[in-house]
Amino acid sequence: MGNLEHGAGGELFTIFHFLIISRWLQFTALFVLFGASLFWFYMGRERWSDGPNGLPRTRHATIILLRIAAPAAVISGVAWLAGILANMTGGFSDIVQPETLRLFFFQTGFGSISMIRLILLAAALAAVVLPINDRTRFTALLPVSAALLVNQAWLGHAAEGGSGFYGAAMIGGYSIHILAAAAWAGGLPPLLFALIEQRSLDANDARPRTLDILSRYSLMGMAAVTLIVISGILNAGFRVAGAFGKLFYTGYGEVLFTKAGVVTIMLALAFLNRYVLMPKLRRAPIDGEAPVKKLRISVAFELALGILVLGAAAVLGITPPPQ
Repeated sequence: MGNLEHGAGGELFTIFHFLIISRWLQFTALFVLFGASLFWFYMGRERWSDGPNGLPRTRHATIILLRIAAPAAVISGVAWLAGILANMTGGFSDIVQPETLRLFFFQTGFGSISMIRLILLAAALAAVVLPINDRTRFTALLPVSAALLVNQAWLGHAAEGGSGFYGAAMIGGYSIHILAAAAWAGGLPPLLFALIEQRSLDANDARPRTLDILSRYSLMGMAAVTLIVISGILNAGFRVAGAFGKLFYTGYGEVLFTKAGVVTIMLALAFLNRYVLMPKLRRAPIDGEAPVKKLRISVAFELALGILVLGAAAVLGITPPPQ
């Protein structure tokens, strides 16, 4: 999809730009749906309550965030499919024609995947708007958002491996990569909410709770990062059939290295949090606020970098790999 033309009628964005924006929003929304829901399961049962050991404000903020992310996922998901259809037809003018839609959904390889995707998006929206308890809501969102993330593989480069073991390996590598990344980056917003909530507690209570929350997230993050690095190298190898030299001096390679560079900065921040700021918090005076404040700033910066990584991923998915 690298050589896309401008849409008809002098549209403001080219199809290429439209796809980048819709994919970026879709990735961001789905990362939040998956990662923010998963957050509550590795935090422990005691954090679900409204009692002294719970995180009621964080849970409430997470629900609000999910109620923003789900409609955003639906809108961007439909926009992404519209961009794919516009790319196939050469513009946006005819994509709502009944015959065009019939051919797209029933005569193309994207059709069945797109229909499944629309059903999953509707399920995600239902999970955040229905009057159900929070545990049920998070439990429902986890598999639905995971399926949406994995489903994306068939709309991008990972689907180019064909059938058989090689194709399955490409889909598997993509799935591991995207789910691990969503667990890491998507868990940052509720983590930041939780760190902010600790400001309202007595210092004697806030310190052990903050350290416990950070430790639980850090353990998940280390596992996720390990999977991200391994699967990322494998995915890059799949794209160039093992000839990594092809990545240099190509548009695809430039975007990939940019993405890897931002991820490296995120890893440095995660290392700082785990091995520098957390030990400082343990050693600080009981009423010392400085280490916690630095942790909040670091997590917020890490979250901002994560959003940039998703933008790079959006570009990467529609940039042809080197041949």
